[in-house]
Order: sequence, then structure tokens, then C-alpha cells
Amino acid sequence: MPEKDHNVVGMEVRQLWERGYEQLEKKQWDYAMELLCMALEKEPAFFECRMALRAAQVKKNENASSLSKMAGTAANAHNMAQAKVALARKNYFGAMSHAEKVLCADPESSVAHRVIVDSSAALDLPQTMISSLQMLKKVNPENKDLTQELATALEMLGDWDQAEHVMGQLAAVNPDDPVLQQAYKDTAAKATIFRGQYEKMVNEPAAGKEDWGGDGEADALSADEALDEKIYHMEERLQEELDNYKLGVDIAKLYVQRRDFERAFEYYDWVLENNQVSDSAIDRAVADAYQAQYDRDIEAFPEGSPEREGLVRERDGFLLENCQERAERYPTMLEFRFELGERLLRMDQVNEAIQAFQKAQNSPKHKLDSLNYLGQCFMKRGMHDMAVSQFEKALGEKTVMDQQRKELVYNLACVYEELDRREEAAKYFKEIYEVDISFRDVADKVESGYSSGG
Repeated sequence: MPEKDHNVVGMEVRQLWERGYEQLEKKQWDYAMELLCMALEKEPAFFECRMALRAAQVKKNENASSLSKMAGTAANAHNMAQAKVALARKNYFGAMSHAEKVLCADPESSVAHRVIVDSSAALDLPQTMISSLQMLKKVNPENKDLTQELATALEMLGDWDQAEHVMGQLAAVNPDDPVLQQAYKDTAAKATIFRGQYEKMVNEPAAGKEDWGGDGEADALSADEALDEKIYHMEERLQEELDNYKLGVDIAKLYVQRRDFERAFEYYDWVLENNQVSDSAIDRAVADAYQAQYDRDIEAFPEGSPEREGLVRERDGFLLENCQERAERYPTMLEFRFELGERLLRMDQVNEAIQAFQKAQNSPKHKLDSLNYLGQCFMKRGMHDMAVSQFEKALGEKTVMDQQRKELVYNLACVYEELDRREEAAKYFKEIYEVDISFRDVADKVESGYSSGG
């Protein structure tokens, strides 16, 4: 399973990541972790999301009180046990999910990082593997086994130069270890072969897969090279299937992943010109490509620069307009109405967002989230009684205390807090505290209430 970035994950996952990142920047560590964990549950290979989660975990731990850290011990033990069971059963995604919950409370947990390493190795997620190995090496910098694992992960990633460098350093400090010396020689030999094969491919761009060795020693391609090869074969296939518009879209998506947006839009234009049937999935894919292009251009400028801020405004305006067009083009697809509401709310167009969510709540899939957003919109407008009504309506249908109900209960508590109805607010904060002390800032709110005699 190849690791993914925000350009290729689905819209729902990317929106969770974006919301999580926003909360990370606002220093709302708990909420950020909650959203990012939800995204990873849906897309475990989303490496950017995992790194954002790791940042939130570290920041939360830096600012956590001693009491909060101690309170998470029991939950950590349970999740760690579940992670080990899942790993033993080869349920690698489940193991990683439980391990991340441990890391949310203790981002330096060696046992949890060990589970992440073993699971990501089995799933062929080298970047994830490397990030946890680096954390483990901070605790055990002299551990030879960890260094060799790191080199192996770098080889999996296709970073042969770095793999050779890591093994070279290890061999240099262990000159009397024949096993290590041989391992270094093997890595160096593979790196040399790979560099030779890479140069051959660059010099002979039309070369096929058969030109890449065949003896098994140089079969590992870097991610970009593997992607290029996949595109090459798909384009060959398209020449024989010129009415296969889905294949054209798939090729365009690969070019987006490759960040070659000019070629991506050439394929999208070809599909849109020749495919006579209106297709919402294609329209969404095109919108995603434009967002990815904007994101790339934005990254070229430093934080806070006028150029970056201008591009961000331009991107947000374009995406909002595009979303409005899709919502109008496909009036029965309420998921577009829901997406429109999210974008409008993000741009503080509250009245327009209310209208979108009122329509989107007719979708069973988006009903509860729409009610939640409506409550937030009414809170922004100072219509606290209407906000309470929306949250209570959603809670009446959501009886299981999962993440979604926790968020609804939390928001309802916040409304009562703003109304200075402290007893009601405390009641709902305690409802969450009883099942999840680590949820957002619930621990601080409940504990401060007791310390003040509430």
C-alpha cells in the first residue's frame, strides 16, 4: 500500500485533515487529534495526516498537567493491550489505530512506536515506519538493530543514498562486527546498482520495465519512478481504449499525484470534451486537482508573505465558487450541499452556510453533521436557543457515546457556558469526562469547576 498525501486522498478524509490542521494551528490539541485520528481511521496510509497528528500529540504532552497525564494511564494500558492483540492477529490497521491512541497521551511511548514500526513494515508504509524508528532511536541511539531497521525502511522508500549513509555510520563505529560490516557492503552494493539503473532510465526514457535488471537485486523503484512507470503503461493502454474515459481520469489523477498539473488538466480536458455524460465524480476530481495546484503554489511562499496570503484567498474563493456550481449542477446530491456549507462556514458566510446545511440535513449520511454545524452557525449568530435545539435534536438520534456524540455534547455544553448556565454546562462536560478524560479541554473544565467549589 503506497503512502498518500493530501492531493490523492478522498474529499471527506482531506476535509477532516484540513479541519484537524486548523485546530492544530489554534492550539486546540485534543480536537486536532480527534479529527486527525478520524481521518487516519478512513485512510491509514495518509502520511501527512499522521505527521500532523504526531505534532499535536507532542504539543499536547508539552502543555499537559501532571494530573491529566496520570489520568490517562488506565486508558493507555487498555489501548496498548488492544494494539498488541491486533498486531498478533495481523490486524495491522487496528494495531496502528490503538497505538496512536496511546501516543495521544504519551507521544514518546516506545511500546506504541514499536507497534507502529512493525505494522507499517507489514503494510509497506516506509515513511510511517521511519518516523517511529527515529523516535525510538532518540531513546536508544546506540541500538544497532534500530539502525539496521531504519536502513531497511529507507531502502523500502527508495532512498538508497541515505540507507547507505546510515549503514556506513553504523559500520564505522562497529569495525569489529563482521555481520554489520557485511550488511553495510550489501547495502552499498544495492545502492550502487540502483544508481546505475536510475541513470540508465534517465538516459533511455523509453526503456520498458524489462530493462530494470531482472536479477532481483535492483527491482526496488523509488515512489516517483514507480509512478512514472504506471503512467507509462496506462497511457499505452489508453491508445487502444480511446473511449475509456475512466482510464483517462485515472491517468489525470496520477499526474496530480506527480504534481504535473499541466498534463493532468490535458487529460481532464480531453475527458470533459469527449464524455457526453455529466459525471459528478469527474467534476470533483477536477476540483481536487485545482486545489492541489493551488496548494503547491502556496507552499512556494513563506508563511505570512503577501503572495502566500493572496494565493490562499484566491484558492478559497475558487473552491467556494466551484463548490457552488457543483451544488447547483447536481441539486439532488446533498453531499455537495454539505460540502458547500462547510466552505461557507470556513469563510464566515454564516447565513449562506445555514441555508446549505438546512438542505444537507435531508441526507441520512450528513444529517447529524449538518445539525451539528447548524448549531455552530446559530452560536456564531448569538441565537443560543436555536443552537441548543439543533444539538439536542442531533443528540436524540445519536445515543452511542462515540466521537460524534462527544462533539455534540461538548458543543451543547459550550452553549450553556456562554449563557452562563454553569450547572447545565458542567452536567454535559461531566458526561464526556466520565468516558473520555482526554477529549479536548474537558478535563480542565471539569477539574476547574471542582477546584472552585462547583
